[in-house]
Amino acid sequence: MPSLAAPGFDLDLTLRSGQFFRFRPDGDGFLLVDSGRVLRLRPQGDRIEYRGGTAAHVRRLLGLDADHGAALAALRRDPLLAAVLPRYAGMRIMTQDPWVCLVSFVCSSMSNMKRIQGNVEGIARAFGPALEDGIHDFPGPAALPAGALAPIRLGWRERFVAGLFARVDPARLHALAARPFEEARAALMELPGVGPKVAECVMAFSLGFGEACPVDVWIRRVGRRLWFRNRRVPDRRIADRFRATFGRHAALAQQIWFQAVRDGVPVGQAPR
Repeated sequence: MPSLAAPGFDLDLTLRSGQFFRFRPDGDGFLLVDSGRVLRLRPQGDRIEYRGGTAAHVRRLLGLDADHGAALAALRRDPLLAAVLPRYAGMRIMTQDPWVCLVSFVCSSMSNMKRIQGNVEGIARAFGPALEDGIHDFPGPAALPAGALAPIRLGWRERFVAGLFARVDPARLHALAARPFEEARAALMELPGVGPKVAECVMAFSLGFGEACPVDVWIRRVGRRLWFRNRRVPDRRIADRFRATFGRHAALAQQIWFQAVRDGVPVGQAPR
């Protein structure tokens, strides 16, 4: 099996951090589906063995093309984040297919990992072409017959997902990666079911906006605790504070704090 260098990379940590949903354990590694490929990945020390795709695809998907050393150096300048970095330094920001990422995070609203994965896989099985036995690619956008999504059990999200299938132009979606931050964010928020959090998830985890900072209930708690003395403040202020503090590494900082608080790590408080 070919392999590529991945010094300090933690595949398990990165996958369970809620950026990406089309994966499952596979022996002593993981099976992932992305961009029409079934990838089998296995960590081996400071390398990742892979099968089913190209080295370039695997590096890009897993965020291994980024200068992670520079990112960690920037994050260490914040003393509170520096305190949790030893445990989470292997986290990377993934770059997945934007269309699948968009639908996945619209499905994620007020949901959980298991259900989101079930919804995304249900859509793939119902409408996507087969890649291997029991594994389907995710279908591209196209108007679906009325009620076609009902068996997926999306609940109130169904009308938004149906709206995405009917409206999204994949070429225009991919092209947002070259737009200024605010323009890309505003364009995404014109789509059905997309608010600020979903927009910034898509920007961070598929379009390469390292300054994106999705704010959910976990990051809301972290931001209020770190910088606002536990006061209620708008989510945009929290996201902007992450950007002001971490710049183009805000997405990585957010993802590390997101996983840390879910693991029960206590959050410090910045001095006044």
